[in-house]
Amino acid sequence: MFLFLSVSFVAFSQEVQVTGTVTDPAGEPLPGVNIIVQGTATGTITNVDGVYKIEVPGDATLKFNFIGFESQEIPVDNRQTIDVVLQEELMSLDEVVVVGYGVQKKSDVTGSITSVDTEGLRDVASSSISKALQGKTAGVEIQNVGNKPGGETRIRIRGNRSLTATNDPLLILDGIPYSGDLSDIASDDVESIEILKDASATVIYGSRGANGVIIVTTKRGIAGKTKITYNGYAGVNKVARYYDVYNAEEFVKLRTAAGNTTDYLSSEIESLKAGRETDWQDIGFQSGIVTNHEVGVNGGTQDTQYSFSLGYYDETYVIENMGYDRYNFRAAIDQQIGDRVKVGISTMNVIANTEGESADPTWSLVSMSPLVAPYNPDGSLNEQPMYGVDDTYSPLTLQDKTRWDEQRRKFTSFNTGYVQVDIWNGIQYKLNAGLDFSTNKYNRYYGSDTPFQNGAQNEAQVQNLDNLSWTIENMLLWNKTLGAHRLNFTGMQSIQKSNNTSSRFTATNVAADYLQYNNLYLSDNVAANRYNNYATEWSLSSYMARVNYVYDDRYLVTLSGRADGSSRLADGNKWHYYPAVAIAWNAYNESFLEDVDFLTQLKVRFGYGQTSNTSINPYSTFGSLGTAKYSYGDEGVTGYYVSGLPNPNLGWEFTTSTNVGIDFAFFGGRLSGSADAYMQETNDLILAKSLPYTTTITGSFYENVGKTENKGLEFVLNGILFDARKNGGFNWDVSANLFLNREEIVSLQSGVEKDEGNGWFVGETTSAIYDYEKIGIWQLGEEELAAEYDRSPGDIKIKDNNGDGKITPDDRTIIGSQQPDFSGGFTSSWEYKNLDLSVVGYFRVGGTLISTLHMPNDYVNRLDGRRNGIKVDYWTEDNPTNAYPKPRKDPGSYTNTLGYFDGSFLKIRSINLGYTFKNIINAESKLRIYGSVTDPFILFSPYLDEGGLNPEPTTRAEYSNDSVGLPASNLVVGLSTPPTRKFLFGVNFSF
Repeated sequence: MFLFLSVSFVAFSQEVQVTGTVTDPAGEPLPGVNIIVQGTATGTITNVDGVYKIEVPGDATLKFNFIGFESQEIPVDNRQTIDVVLQEELMSLDEVVVVGYGVQKKSDVTGSITSVDTEGLRDVASSSISKALQGKTAGVEIQNVGNKPGGETRIRIRGNRSLTATNDPLLILDGIPYSGDLSDIASDDVESIEILKDASATVIYGSRGANGVIIVTTKRGIAGKTKITYNGYAGVNKVARYYDVYNAEEFVKLRTAAGNTTDYLSSEIESLKAGRETDWQDIGFQSGIVTNHEVGVNGGTQDTQYSFSLGYYDETYVIENMGYDRYNFRAAIDQQIGDRVKVGISTMNVIANTEGESADPTWSLVSMSPLVAPYNPDGSLNEQPMYGVDDTYSPLTLQDKTRWDEQRRKFTSFNTGYVQVDIWNGIQYKLNAGLDFSTNKYNRYYGSDTPFQNGAQNEAQVQNLDNLSWTIENMLLWNKTLGAHRLNFTGMQSIQKSNNTSSRFTATNVAADYLQYNNLYLSDNVAANRYNNYATEWSLSSYMARVNYVYDDRYLVTLSGRADGSSRLADGNKWHYYPAVAIAWNAYNESFLEDVDFLTQLKVRFGYGQTSNTSINPYSTFGSLGTAKYSYGDEGVTGYYVSGLPNPNLGWEFTTSTNVGIDFAFFGGRLSGSADAYMQETNDLILAKSLPYTTTITGSFYENVGKTENKGLEFVLNGILFDARKNGGFNWDVSANLFLNREEIVSLQSGVEKDEGNGWFVGETTSAIYDYEKIGIWQLGEEELAAEYDRSPGDIKIKDNNGDGKITPDDRTIIGSQQPDFSGGFTSSWEYKNLDLSVVGYFRVGGTLISTLHMPNDYVNRLDGRRNGIKVDYWTEDNPTNAYPKPRKDPGSYTNTLGYFDGSFLKIRSINLGYTFKNIINAESKLRIYGSVTDPFILFSPYLDEGGLNPEPTTRAEYSNDSVGLPASNLVVGLSTPPTRKFLFGVNFSF
C-alpha cells in the first residue's frame, strides 16, 4: 500500500511537456493567447501558428485567456497534447478602444466614446464610409446631401454649435489629423472607428474638438501566416422612383386651367392630333453599373508585420457621362528592433475621379412638354424643343461629349511613421509623424448649344487646389500597476503646419468646342475672381497631458488638459488652455453585486470639460482690403480700400460640455447597451457687426458675442435574441440606437433678438424656419372674406397671426425647424449555420423638410401651364382642395409655403443575403457569396405621399438657385437626379 501511494504521488507530480494548438471556432489559429498554470506565475503564449509548448506538473490546470474570447480552464491530467478551441465572448470588457493618443480597455473608458462595428460597414455598399455609417451610431446624424455618385454627406455629432463656422467633426486617421474625407478611405482598410462625443474625451484635441472627433484606424500586419483577402461586388444602379409629372392629357388640362391655351407649339398640336406623347424621364435616365474590388495581404513574424491593400471602385450613374471612380493603395510595415525599439510606417494613396458632377438635366426632363417630340421627323435631335421664350436646349444634347466636358481629379497621399522606445519600467517614448498632401483639379467646358448655356457664349473653367500639411508629435507614455492601483500617463508635445493654395480662371467665348478647357488663351476673356484665388498658411503648437487612474477595477478617474497656440490668432491671444475631468464607477465589480447572476456589466460615467472650434480663418484678425477700378488720367487703374477692420481680440468659440452616462449588460452579454445625457454650452460665437455708414467701411466687423446650447439623450441597445451555441446553429442579433438633440440660440449680438436673413432667432433652434403660415386655400363661398386680404377663391390662405386684418411681413412666424424629434437606426442579423441575412434601417421622426421642388422658384411647380412639372393636387372649382392653389399665369404670393413637409421617414438602407463556404483551400480559407439591395424601401414618409422622391436633402440652400428667401445653411430637397437603388452580387474570399 505504501509503495502504491508513493508511485501515485510521483506520477501526478512529475513535470510533463504539454504542446497543442489554440484556434477559434472557425479553426483559425490564435497567436498571442496567454496560457498560465493556475495558482502560479508560470506561463507562455501561443506563436504565430497558434501553437504553444509548456512544462507543467502532471496534476496542474492550464488557464487560456485571449481578448474577445471566453477563458477556459483545462486540467492537464498528465496529457502531453491539449488542443483548445476558444469560444468568442458575447461581450468583452477587455476589448481595446482607441481613445486618441493611445488605447484603453473598454472597461476603463470614462468618456462618451462609441466604437463602430466595422464589419457592419459592408452591410451598406456605398462609395463612402460616411454613407455606410448612417444610422449606426447614437448621437451622430449623417445626412446624404444629394443622390449623385461620390456625393457629399453632412456629419453632425450632437448637433450644431456654431452659427458661422464649421460644425464638421475633426477626422483623425492613424493618429494624425487628416484634411481629407471619409470617402477617401476604402471600407476594407478600416480596422476600427471610434467616435469621441463629449468634452472629457475630445479635450485632448483642444481647439479642434468642440464638434466631436472621428478616429479611424486602418489595418496593420499581424504575426502569423500570410493571409490574403478579396472583397468584390458588381451590380446595377437603377432609378428607384421617377418624378410624378403630368401626362399629355393632364398637361392640357393644366394649361387650360391656367388660361394658357394659345401658345402651343406646332409639334405639340401634331402630337395632340396623333395621340402621341413623350416620357422624357424614360428617355433621359438609364441604368448604371457599380463595381468594387479590394485585395488585401496581411501577415508577418514576431518581429516584422506587414499589410498591403489595393482597391478600385467605379460607379456609372443613371445619367449618361456622369460617374465616379476611385483607386486606393495602402501599405503598412511594423518592425521590432531589439527588445526596446519598434518602428513603423504607413501610406495611403487615393486617386478619385468625378465626371459630370454638374451634368444634371433633371430640370429639362421634368419640365419638357410631354407633347413635344425629342427627335425631328428625319431622326435628328430636336435641339430646342421648348417654347421660344425659354431658348432651352434639349437635355439629350448632353449625350454628345464634344459639346461639353467636366472632370474633377483628386489625388491624396497620407503618410505616417512612428518610433517607439521602451525606456524603463513601463515608460515609453513615441514619435509620431504625418505628411498629408492632396491636390484637387477641376476642369469644365460648357458649349453654347447645351442646357448649361442655352445659346449664350461658351464657357470654360480651370481650378486647382493644393494642400500640404505635416504633423510631428512627441509622446511620453507610462503604465504602472501597484496591487489594486493602475496608473496611466500620456504626455504629448506637437506641432502642425498647413499650406493651402487655390487658383481659378474662367474663360468665355473659347475659339472652338474641341479646345474645351485646354487652352484658355484662345478665348475672348479670361477672369479670376477674388474668392477662389488665394494662398494661406497656418500652424498649431500644442501640449497635452492625460492621467488615467483605476482602483481595484471599480473606481476610475481621468484628468486631461491641453494647451494650443495658434497662428490664426493675434499676439496676446494665441494660447488657450483646455481642462477636463471624467470619473466612472464600475459597480459590477462591487462585492455586494457579485451574487447578481444576471448582471454582466454596470458602469456609471460622468464627464466635464471645455473645447473649442477652430472657427477663424487665417488672417481674419488682420482686417481686409477691397479693390475698385477707376480712371486715373488716361489709364484705368485698381485702387484699394479698407473693407474690414482688424480685431486683435478675436478668439475661438468655446464649448463647455457635461455628460452623464451608464453602460450595462445582462445575461452574459446577451443584452447590453448604454444611455447618455448631455448638456453643451457654446460661448463667444463669432458674429458680424455692421459698421455705421460714416466709417465708409462696407465690410462687417467680427466679434465674439453669441451663445448657443445643445442638450440631448442617447440610447443604445444590443441583443442576442437567439444564440447559435444553444439553438442548433441559429443566431439572431439586433442592435438599435435612438437619440434626440435640442438646439437653442441663447443670445446673438447685444440687443439683437433675431436675424431674419440668416434664420437666427433667440430661443429657437439654429435651423428654425421663419415664414408665413399656410392654413389652406380660399374656397368658393369665402369671396367676401378673401377680398379683405386682397385674395380670391383658389389663392393660398395665410394665417393673420397679429389679427390686424391684413397679411404683412409681421405675420411671419416660426413654423418649424429642421431638427427632428428623434432619430436612430437599427441592424438585424440572422445566421443559420453558413447562411446569413441582415437588414439595416435608418429613421427620423419629426422636423420640417424644405422642398424647393414644390416652391415655384424652380419653375416646375409654378402651375402656369407654360411647362410641365410635378403633379400636384391643384385647386379648381370642381376640385376644391386645400393643398395647392389654382393654376394661373402668375404663381402669386406666399408660394414658399407650399414647400414645407413633415420630415419623418423610415429608410431600409440595405438587405443582404449570403452563404459561406469553409475550408475551400485550407482550414483558414472561407468563401462568402452574397446578394444585396441598397435603399430598397422608404416607409412612413408624408413627403413621399405628397409626390416627393426622397425625404433626404439633395443640396444646401446656398447652392440652390431655387432657395429664394431661405437661409444659406438650410438643407433642402431640390430638383435633382432621382434616388437610385442598387442590386449587387458580391464575393468575400480569404485564405
